[in-house]
Amino acid sequence: MFRISAKNLGALALPDFCPRCFWLQAKMGFKLPFQIFPGIFSSIDSYSKTVTHLHRHHSGRLPAWMEQNGIIGEPIEGLHHSRFQSNEADYGILLTGVPDEIIRNGVELAILDYKTARHTEGQDALLPVYRVQLNCYARIAERLGMGQVRHLALLYYEPKTDITIGDLAGLMDDEGFAM
Repeated sequence: MFRISAKNLGALALPDFCPRCFWLQAKMGFKLPFQIFPGIFSSIDSYSKTVTHLHRHHSGRLPAWMEQNGIIGEPIEGLHHSRFQSNEADYGILLTGVPDEIIRNGVELAILDYKTARHTEGQDALLPVYRVQLNCYARIAERLGMGQVRHLALLYYEPKTDITIGDLAGLMDDEGFAM
């Protein structure tokens, strides 16, 4: 059984996909010998998820911008990679990966993936990867009997950069600054 994550499978959809590079990565278990990706992006990603979850727990509802885009319902808690996977026996693979959020509205699901990046129309070279990734998450969720997936969405979180002197009071204190 070949184990592959939704994100790694998405690499096949890139326009500059290299079969040899993919084979080498697979042989190495999709683990890079070194990582040049700065850790701050993982921190920002975690921050975005935490703020969204805290808003939900504090207010009892999803953020208004989610609801305005048709995403309504209750978040499914406790998703874990050890249980959110699908044995695709016809293809000889174990499909893995966990979305950032699944929202249940009755039997319907919305699967969300948060991206820490500035969304620019037509410039996101990784969109083919994200499409495959979200569709893999949908397949896993439906095969696990979680419900019918009705929405797949990328939610871009980008730092506010158009701040003014009037914003400082809410952004900075003696301990540092808030994003």
